[in-house]
Amino acid sequence: MIILLLKDKRPFFLVSLITAVACATVLYVLACPIQLVFLISFLYLAGTLFAITAECLKKTIYYTTFSKTLEQLESKQLICEVMEEPDFYEGEIWVQALRAASKSMNDTLAKNIIEHEEYREYIELWVHEIKTPISATKLICENNEYDNAAFSDVLFELSNIEKQVERALFYARSSAVEKDYVIKEIHIKELIHSVIRKNAKFLIAGKIRIDSSDILSESMVYSDGKWMAFILQQLLDNSVKYGAKTVEYCFSDHTLEISDDGIGISEGDLSRVFERGFTGKNGRTDTAAATGMGLYLVKKLCDKMGLGIELVSNQGAEQGTTVRIVFPKNSFLSFT
Repeated sequence: MIILLLKDKRPFFLVSLITAVACATVLYVLACPIQLVFLISFLYLAGTLFAITAECLKKTIYYTTFSKTLEQLESKQLICEVMEEPDFYEGEIWVQALRAASKSMNDTLAKNIIEHEEYREYIELWVHEIKTPISATKLICENNEYDNAAFSDVLFELSNIEKQVERALFYARSSAVEKDYVIKEIHIKELIHSVIRKNAKFLIAGKIRIDSSDILSESMVYSDGKWMAFILQQLLDNSVKYGAKTVEYCFSDHTLEISDDGIGISEGDLSRVFERGFTGKNGRTDTAAATGMGLYLVKKLCDKMGLGIELVSNQGAEQGTTVRIVFPKNSFLSFT
């Protein structure tokens, strides 16, 4: 860096050299001894070079320290808070400009955080409000479905609406899982059965077989029951949506494996199934209702809760799709 700073001083060096030559010429015309002329010119140029080099060296040390500190900082906007004040004028102007830019960015960030939090709270409130008439309508349909066959269709669509509303609620909360997360031991088989019971009517209507016989009743995991139930619901919806007639649950060595015999996922889509809004080939051709949000939320929540997740599939093969969720071995989880 010091070489670059010295290069910037080339005009000053040139002016100093011209000045030294002019002074030496005047002294020579005035009949000064030639040794004195050379000595004065040398001292002038040496002093100028020393002063410029010392200035560039001081700036080089400061800028190098600045760069290293900035690289090590996780929050780059704090650089002006941890660096010492520069003792040269252009450095002071530079730091003042950085501080003004940092303050503007922090103000904008704080405003966006507040707006995001207000929006999230509104979505949560809206979801809770909308669930009341949905539940009331479902209850009416269930109490009268034998009087009118159309009620069954209405009930089916209401359940779909309820799932989408619930997905919106979990999406709004997904950025702050730690505020609504209780870690405890839960029976994984009981949790799976609660999700199956919730969907029993539609599973029976679709003649979909559920097999959880490979999970021991005493199998335990560390997680939050509500968030895990949502994840299992999304995975079950995906299996049913893409043609599965059998869904099997297995659990061993802290790993839950969910397999179905659906149409599977093409190899080209596998690496993108957890991306937000990605529906893939199947979503574009076989399911008009695909939004690409289910697996995205599943991956996001698993990452937030410290769970590992892996999806393997082979489109057209008999094994369909398999999802593996790896649970922690203890209750000490960190949120990212």
